[in-house]
Amino acid sequence: MTLLSEPLTPVPSAERPGVADRLDLPEPPRRVPPVRRVQTCYALMHIAAGAGVRDFADGEYTESDTTLEEGIIRQNDYLLDEVGCTRPGFRLLEIGSGYGRLLRQARQRGAVGVGVNISPEQVRDCQEQGLEVHCCNYRDLMEAPEWQGRFDGVVANGSLEHWVQPEDVKAGQANAIYNEAFEIAQRMLDPQDADARFVTTAIHVPESLDPDALLTDWRRLPKGSSERMFSLLHHWFGGYYPTYTQLAECAQPYFALEKQTDGTTGYGAASQYRMSRMRRALATKPKVLWKIAQSLLRRPRRTSELLYAYFIAEAWDWQFRGETPPTRLLRQTWRRNATLAT
Repeated sequence: MTLLSEPLTPVPSAERPGVADRLDLPEPPRRVPPVRRVQTCYALMHIAAGAGVRDFADGEYTESDTTLEEGIIRQNDYLLDEVGCTRPGFRLLEIGSGYGRLLRQARQRGAVGVGVNISPEQVRDCQEQGLEVHCCNYRDLMEAPEWQGRFDGVVANGSLEHWVQPEDVKAGQANAIYNEAFEIAQRMLDPQDADARFVTTAIHVPESLDPDALLTDWRRLPKGSSERMFSLLHHWFGGYYPTYTQLAECAQPYFALEKQTDGTTGYGAASQYRMSRMRRALATKPKVLWKIAQSLLRRPRRTSELLYAYFIAEAWDWQFRGETPPTRLLRQTWRRNATLAT
């Protein structure tokens, strides 16, 4: 299996007469500061771009595929179809836009895409590609009136796991944060479209994780235990997984769950491929090793933790392994409550 790392070719605006390339929205006012742990995680993971690995939330891999690229494109096409991005001029908001692959694929369909992302490195990369991406917390959009009602659909592909932190769970705020996220998505949608959709992909767990265990230093937890692995994952990337039914409860009264698919197997296979790609890069790409060395000098503890979690403990791949994996990757389509449209 190989990975094609070349970016998708944007469709020139001249080939889409009458369709604007950008909405040119103003920066939303700062309302909620980004979680520093999450920002640091993506700053460190930016090293992977040197190995040609830039799509961490995208894709799947199946036996019929010859490249991982096929699975990435297929998943993004699925998300774009589900959100209704099937016509020129469709206005798409992506929460957590990564390196812009979904936005580029939407542009190929003639859509007008806008992204928000808390990673300065990823935002800068997207902007260099000519994409309209803003460096802000999605929660800032609650108080950004110029953004509200401007979109035909919203996608959050792999960003949802960062929205709630264990500290929020301990404070009893998890459901409120998820509910607010659905309210924000609803506010972004064109009020004239009663059937507008919000599409998410996120890792889920069967039962709520113990926030105290996640906040405990993973070194103090039993080796081989799920508590240790989940704590290691949190200390690495900063986040908390919803349970299988939690989001459907929190979506009310803004959205109802219309469709759900399980992408755990394909996503797990794609994650294993990324691991092999990174291992090869460590052996063949001096630039990657140099970036890791620089990161160790700047952030020794966090970088060491990431390296241990990913390459030695293989915590990321662990969560998708076995006949009954500890987590499930769910793709969910949410239909807007028609009574909220005007």
